[in-house]
Amino acid sequence: MPIVVERSFTIERGSAREFERLSREHIWPYMEARGCKILGLFTNVHGGPSNEVTLLTAYESLAHWEDTRLEGPVPAGSPPELEVLRKAAHEANQARTKLTLVSQTRVLGLITKAVDLGVRRA
Repeated sequence: MPIVVERSFTIERGSAREFERLSREHIWPYMEARGCKILGLFTNVHGGPSNEVTLLTAYESLAHWEDTRLEGPVPAGSPPELEVLRKAAHEANQARTKLTLVSQTRVLGLITKAVDLGVRRA
């Protein structure tokens, strides 16, 4: 069953551009190589200024999400390039963590089959 993980980050004021760059250039390439689909990194546009950003990422299943954690190894038999991507993602995640004050995660299940999230486990 496809899922969407909603992860909100309260980040240091003024760090949104660097947070986005670390995500886009280093973390997302690994996640997408593993079959995830980044739906977007969002900020509030209504309700006043905020230092909170929200990341939405689609996965094939809860197990797929668990298998793509940066602390874990790449799947056996993966091309060496995947480990290079994982290492870069892990380092960028450590840098991004330094910009993060608080983070929360919600795992959302899709209740309609009318939406194709376009995720296939790689």
